[in-house]
Amino acid sequence: MIDFISDIKLGGKIRYTVLNNLLVIMIMTNILFVFQLNAQDTTKHQSKQQIKLPVQLLQEDIDSIIDNPDFANALIGVSVFSLETGEFLYRRNDSKNFIPASTLKILTTATALEYLGPDFFYTTNLYLDGEIKSNNEFVGNIIFRGAGDPTFSSFFLENPLKVIDFFVDKLDSLGIKSIKGNLVADNRYFDKNYYAQGWAIDDVVYPYSAQVDALSFNDNKIDIIIKPSKKPFTLSNISTIPQNNYLRIVNNVLTELQSESFIYPKRDFSSNNIELFGSIQYDSLYKFQKKLSVSIHNPSIFFLSFIKQSLEERNIRFKGALLNIDDIYPNFTYNQLKPLCNFKSPALSQIITVINSQSHNLAAEMLLKTIGKEVTGLGSTESGIEVVKRYITKTGIPADNITIADGSGLSRLNLISPRYLIHLLSNIYNSKYKDIFINSLAVAGRSGTLQKRMKKSLAETNVFAKTGSLQSNSSICGYVRNKDNQFLAFVIMIMNYTVPESLAQNLQDLICMRLAAFSNK
Repeated sequence: MIDFISDIKLGGKIRYTVLNNLLVIMIMTNILFVFQLNAQDTTKHQSKQQIKLPVQLLQEDIDSIIDNPDFANALIGVSVFSLETGEFLYRRNDSKNFIPASTLKILTTATALEYLGPDFFYTTNLYLDGEIKSNNEFVGNIIFRGAGDPTFSSFFLENPLKVIDFFVDKLDSLGIKSIKGNLVADNRYFDKNYYAQGWAIDDVVYPYSAQVDALSFNDNKIDIIIKPSKKPFTLSNISTIPQNNYLRIVNNVLTELQSESFIYPKRDFSSNNIELFGSIQYDSLYKFQKKLSVSIHNPSIFFLSFIKQSLEERNIRFKGALLNIDDIYPNFTYNQLKPLCNFKSPALSQIITVINSQSHNLAAEMLLKTIGKEVTGLGSTESGIEVVKRYITKTGIPADNITIADGSGLSRLNLISPRYLIHLLSNIYNSKYKDIFINSLAVAGRSGTLQKRMKKSLAETNVFAKTGSLQSNSSICGYVRNKDNQFLAFVIMIMNYTVPESLAQNLQDLICMRLAAFSNK
């Protein structure tokens, strides 16, 4: 019964007294179990009810893990369901509503599989609204029509600039030497609301709260590399990846002699003026550096700035402006134009793997709006939520009992109970998308957000799950393959704790390891 924990490497922050007490409880339970079995052999008339079943032992063990004094002030909801027998193996507070954090992404991705299909892909088109003159000058506007593709990103491409090169290579192949016109971004596939309800305004400077635009590039963020200067008490040196002149970065980071670096960004809410504050430690070898990722404003123009930059690098002169289509063609249609070329994304099955395993917020939000656009004709968060609720209602979950505010789980307005998440996981497991969905999840000890968790335990490679975290809020849900090679669906949600998040994750991991060790035989 205790092999699930015998070889686990525990983080230094967990309280060993609690763990030792847990082991004592489990060992004593095991001894009692063996004693009862022996007693049954010697006393044939002993009541079988005195022998605890494996499920009872499982429930006692999970109770012992949850009843940790560190979490006495927290709310914990757990639900474990056997997908083999259709029975609940464990339930605690599973009908209470919790903030799901990023576990909400399973609603978005499951809905996408249902309504778009695993082979769905995005297409971004390039149009020429003008003509090439005899002197190789293009006169007119060059239009990039976005369709919500979230894959112009290092999560999907080795180098996102390959997308830029793809389009500029096509223009270069036409022999164009100069452009007398504008670069135009058509991002009308989505509405103009960059953010969802319930997102914290303090977070918008960070990539996990990046603006949601139908023409997005590099996850709508810039990576800033800060290096110490060669002399202490002078300004640090900065560069960006990718290199770009569209942003205005003011560097206030000093090189100092202290042992730690502390750097933070500020960005105007509606501009690309970025200020860096703080300090970076001096390094006499000049090898130390820090990377800081900052979200950008107006992603479609950000995309065009890289097109312009690439044109200039190829000595194609550009004499125009970078514009959103509403600024120049308020009611533009493509009736008279055919695309010069198009860039196709990977299939949806690959996209949801990044969303679920890596917990990619922007891709989840873009997918939610895509669902809305493809199903209702309106590419908005609200229309996407409407379709998600339509889907979960079809599975038997009453939509009025949950709250959905976005597609990624970043909003604290989202509310759902462990019981309903179990219901959804069970429904997916019994659907034709079972394998695609399970393969999209992080794997304990191997990939995604679980790569460093549950290593060297029975749970390693046997837990397939989606994690989620916000301040004082940690969740995990998915599937466990147990000792009987049977799948269990599980949900563990913890709210309002005041200890470090690592302890909340340790508690979740202990339950997952116990489930992986469970045998009903």
